[in-house]
Amino acid sequence: MKINVLILGFLISSIMSGCTLYYPQIVDIPLISKKNDLKVDAGISIVPTIHATISYGLTKKIAIQGFGSIGADDGYYYQAAAGLFKKKENNRVIELYGGYGFGYGDQYKDANPGNLYGKYQLYFAQLNYGQIASENSNLEIGFGIKSGLLHSNLLDQNYYAWTSETGPFDSYIDNSLLFEPAGFIRMGGQKFKFSIKLGGTLIYKFTNTEQYFPYSYLNLGLGISIRPWIKTVHDTQYKSEMGRKVAKIRHL
Repeated sequence: MKINVLILGFLISSIMSGCTLYYPQIVDIPLISKKNDLKVDAGISIVPTIHATISYGLTKKIAIQGFGSIGADDGYYYQAAAGLFKKKENNRVIELYGGYGFGYGDQYKDANPGNLYGKYQLYFAQLNYGQIASENSNLEIGFGIKSGLLHSNLLDQNYYAWTSETGPFDSYIDNSLLFEPAGFIRMGGQKFKFSIKLGGTLIYKFTNTEQYFPYSYLNLGLGISIRPWIKTVHDTQYKSEMGRKVAKIRHL
């Protein structure tokens, strides 16, 4: 019991850390299934951040996606991606995206005090898989795995070690391997669904390995998912009823 409490405390503390260079991005896993399929997702996360994703089926096989997140201490992250999708049996969908992201983070250390801050770029590929809503159920569930090269340019203002009050300060240009799994559940109506997402991050540095790259391991997000162009059961019934009335008037 005590071990479970300690584990829970560690998880909560890790996702509640808002002041950090990088954190798991709560990017929507849209599971685009057809041409002109538009999905909009927006919400908040525990890190904390506010975020939004727009995904669109450009053709019968190609989808595009844009994402933005704004966090604490002027932190931000934006990405754009394009990829392929395929709908399989039982409303299962597989997607493969490739894209580019960029952001800014600031890690503050109370002990010195000191700061480590700067910008980074991410070149990534992401594989998504899941099951979308059907006639019998509006529940959607799935997961994704993102991996890529994280290139960062950070300024060490007395974070790793005390230098001086005014500088000059050391800068670190690093390349790292990023691995970011994520999962989601969406439930609700046909056009509007409530979404829950859980993401994790692991970063392995290739350069300056003696200096730790500060980041959050977990992030939990809550939001709303919208499909504005989908035809609901109510819309279909309304059009059918109107069609019958028009046919009856013509017959008269």
